[in-house]
Amino acid sequence: MKAIHPECGKKVEIYKDIIITPFYTEEFCDYLVDTAKYFDGRFIEHIKYGNDGETNDTAPWNVLHMCHISQILFEDFCGHYKKFVLPLIRKNFIVSGINAWYSPFIIKYDKTGQNVNLHNDTSGFTMNVKLNTNFEGAELHFPRQGWSNKDIPKGWCFLWPSQVTHPHEAYPLIGGTKYTLASWTHPISWSPDEQFASVYHDDIIID
Repeated sequence: MKAIHPECGKKVEIYKDIIITPFYTEEFCDYLVDTAKYFDGRFIEHIKYGNDGETNDTAPWNVLHMCHISQILFEDFCGHYKKFVLPLIRKNFIVSGINAWYSPFIIKYDKTGQNVNLHNDTSGFTMNVKLNTNFEGAELHFPRQGWSNKDIPKGWCFLWPSQVTHPHEAYPLIGGTKYTLASWTHPISWSPDEQFASVYHDDIIID
């Protein structure tokens, strides 16, 4: 089973500083959704930021961290990100790079009316991958950019600078169950001591 889409990093769209490209194959998205269903009882109600148990109580998502599924899967994700996505960031933004990745997490929307209010992420860059399409509503909307991920194909990702410029919200779920994979990078404000579920850039070797 191929995980990374053959056009990842090659077929690219840029819209108001949102980078859009294929990331995972549809087959691998199905695998992640099936895995999430198997570990359904391991989802937690809030995002945990570090060892101290701090949570984002304003965002009542159901989340399953990739590191809890497999550390190898987490490191594999970081390797693909470094190889295919990081060059797009360096090409389109004036940044030195990415220091580290917080563990990606699968977000599950399964309650009618479930939504997330307008917010920014505690992250340098945020990337989301659409894992399924058999649901209605719950699209992620960026009001300042006038853009949403409603028409993004399954397996495609979109990436944006997380703080200040790109506040976003999830519209209410109308029907079905939505699964999204979200990835955060370490913002400068994070302490080097907060290493819970993190992989550092220099520890990832790519082919």
